[in-house]
Amino acid sequence: MTFLKKTLLLALLLGSSAAATPPSLWHRRKTCQPVDPCDVDFLASGLKIKDAQLLDLTANWTIGATVTGANGMINYCNVLVTYTHPGWNDTIHTQVLLPATKNWNGRFQGVGGGGWAANSGVGSLMAPLGQNYSTGNTDAGHNPSLPDTSSWHRGANGDLNIPLLTDFASVALGDLADIGKQLSRKYYGYGPVHSYWNGCSTGGRQGWIMAQKYPGAYDGIYAAAPAAQWDRFQVAQYWGQFVMNQLQHWPNQCVFDAFTAAVVAACDGLDGVTDGVISNFDACKWDPATLVGTTISCSGGVSIKIVDKDATIVSKVWQGPRASDGSFLWWGIQPGAPFSGLTGTTCTNVTNCKGAPFSITSDWMTRWCIGDADFDLTALTLDEYTSVFYECKHKYEGIIGTNDIDLQPFARAGGKMISWHGLADQLIYPLATGDYYQRVLDGDPDAPDYFRFFYAPGVQHCGGGAGEAPTNPFQAVVDWVEKGVVPVTLPAGNGAGRTRNLCLYPLVSVYVSGDPNLASSFECRSHF
Repeated sequence: MTFLKKTLLLALLLGSSAAATPPSLWHRRKTCQPVDPCDVDFLASGLKIKDAQLLDLTANWTIGATVTGANGMINYCNVLVTYTHPGWNDTIHTQVLLPATKNWNGRFQGVGGGGWAANSGVGSLMAPLGQNYSTGNTDAGHNPSLPDTSSWHRGANGDLNIPLLTDFASVALGDLADIGKQLSRKYYGYGPVHSYWNGCSTGGRQGWIMAQKYPGAYDGIYAAAPAAQWDRFQVAQYWGQFVMNQLQHWPNQCVFDAFTAAVVAACDGLDGVTDGVISNFDACKWDPATLVGTTISCSGGVSIKIVDKDATIVSKVWQGPRASDGSFLWWGIQPGAPFSGLTGTTCTNVTNCKGAPFSITSDWMTRWCIGDADFDLTALTLDEYTSVFYECKHKYEGIIGTNDIDLQPFARAGGKMISWHGLADQLIYPLATGDYYQRVLDGDPDAPDYFRFFYAPGVQHCGGGAGEAPTNPFQAVVDWVEKGVVPVTLPAGNGAGRTRNLCLYPLVSVYVSGDPNLASSFECRSHF
């Protein structure tokens, strides 16, 4: 192939003519022939990963991809970096997508995962790619499609695989930021001008750990419904199952649904607006025992009478885990949140049911906390449950607790972070997130200058529910970093077209006057 033909081919791949491409984007051999920036040797040259050894790097072009949000079809370089930390017996894969030169917006975006998955697959990179970011994720050394840790919780010597847990908790995330920014700079010849994190749930926890442990890695972090304080909240997630086991009573989900509907009906209007959402929790004093003796209709028209044990379970789940002396262990789900996430049951018929624990919780407690994958959690006593709670904290808070309130290094690095949490979250406890933020404020009253947190009443885990979820919170981070636009509120909406502005913690949204479906009818105040 002649030099001219090679140059034209590269121009096509890069999306611009050779003459229009900045000289810094070309790596020239002695013949002055431009090298494809998606060339494996070119990208691998000079790549450094802290305390790690590069095992492999592959790179290939994807031409003419249709990506949602993109202005027409785009070309991008798909890079997969495989490496290990010597002595850890780990093999980590980091994937980075690099849009063609003319498309890049000068920014890198790291994208998080969910549950035990450090990433949510290449599909989760398409949205940032369509917005012209270079973007990447990491598998943290284990297959993200696996639902539990059965394949990797033990190392080659049979001990708990603390290196891989540490990769998942933090180290591979710091590596991702380094790799993504290095490859972007190599590929484009400059930048990235700004870098961002984007994640919810596990992705939210990943964002928090970056601010805590790698404060200079990202200029802006979006971290929603963070699965932080993992060491304890995962044990707390078993609480509803524990209560049912103690009572030897496992209600049909239609019974739980009846309690949820009743508390919403009783407390919905306490904020001055009837919208299917509980916002004024302090004024909500509804007692689950009120429903005892009521007959409800379940699937197939089968009638069930609500009994004392049903109300006891609901009350304890809302209260949250307590030790045998009544002392606080953790928060509960908020009234109005679905019970199906953590206090799940499966039934052979309407009245014959058994517990269905959240899989990550059972996995965490048996394999990591107790150290026996076959342990029967249904046999736990309250004192044993409490012991497991504190044992997990002792073993793992320093690895995956994500509980450091000192964000001063992040602030000094110029970072900005936005978090929000739905108050109807059925999986992760929103009051724990609010408590962490309050502790950050207690330690640094100026924290809102770099970290802002918002509650979303009626919103479930990462979205859904009757409430209004933020419409574009990631862009709010970008605007804060690059334009100095401080997010006083977060614009939010729901599927029914209703709009609200989420208020900066600890403020609440109070109805003033006008159409209750419009955000303009509300103000953020210190109390209802």
